[in-house]
Amino acid sequence: MNKKVLIISFSFEQEEEAFRVLEDAGLEPVLLAEKDRIGYTQEDLLDYWDTLEEKPAGILMGADIPLGKEFAEKAEGLEAISLNCAGADHLDLPAFEKKGIRICNVPRQNFNAVADLVWGLILAVMRRIPEADRNIRRGKWCDGVARGYAVSGKTLGIISFGAIGQAVAKRAAGFDMRVLVNSTSQNPESAEKYGAVYVDRDTLFQEADILVPASPLTPETYHIINADAIGRMKKDAVIVNAARGGIIDTQALYEALKNRRIAGAALDVFEEEPLYESAFFQLDNVVLTPHIGGLADREIHNVAMQAACHMAELLK
Repeated sequence: MNKKVLIISFSFEQEEEAFRVLEDAGLEPVLLAEKDRIGYTQEDLLDYWDTLEEKPAGILMGADIPLGKEFAEKAEGLEAISLNCAGADHLDLPAFEKKGIRICNVPRQNFNAVADLVWGLILAVMRRIPEADRNIRRGKWCDGVARGYAVSGKTLGIISFGAIGQAVAKRAAGFDMRVLVNSTSQNPESAEKYGAVYVDRDTLFQEADILVPASPLTPETYHIINADAIGRMKKDAVIVNAARGGIIDTQALYEALKNRRIAGAALDVFEEEPLYESAFFQLDNVVLTPHIGGLADREIHNVAMQAACHMAELLK
């Protein structure tokens, strides 16, 4: 009898070639039955798991559902999880390891797509492009013009200098920017290659016109951008986050934007997802996107293929 693999990833579902990788490995892909899985929780998944007569040996999933100790202990028959994404901070890794459930992610596959989105968000919030679009649709032309900020020549501050941070810095060269980096580990060769200068965190917050966190979410980076950090930033600075929502203290950022303590923000990730309701919706100085950083055509395909290969290897 073929082992079943439960698929919980919208982007993976569209990749027929990746499905064939699983099938060629003697695995049986099974789609999560519920059509509306937005907002699906660990408890929902456990309830669904209990209804299955034959328990899946594997789960192939993205970053949509946080899974913790309770799931690790109650998911009878689960042998492996293959992540269709780079980050694994939504899983309680020690709990799964304790149960002997193996986990594999897909690092360094979609960093260019994330960096592209970061730059799209930088331009959107600095030049107030979404606001200009809304105005013209409402019949406003020169009246109510959205006056933005120039990007060229500004100071870009990047937190962490891994694949995404370096890709963001690389794109800054075309805008003749000064690039500052704060990172726990330093790579002088990469810094020189992309014209970046390592600085301490205080200097980064104080001098950046555009602040871009590019770090994973860890206990050390949780709320690294908080009220104190924002209080040290320039009044005309902006924050652009396509890394992890928990890096920013959401309430502190909201208060800063509401009170015009900083000029704006652009966010692709949030502390709680999906974002159905938010005080951010009432603000005109924040640009929001629904965690689409890695969702570009080429990267979706490459990540799906890698995740499928990982699952085939884990369950062979």
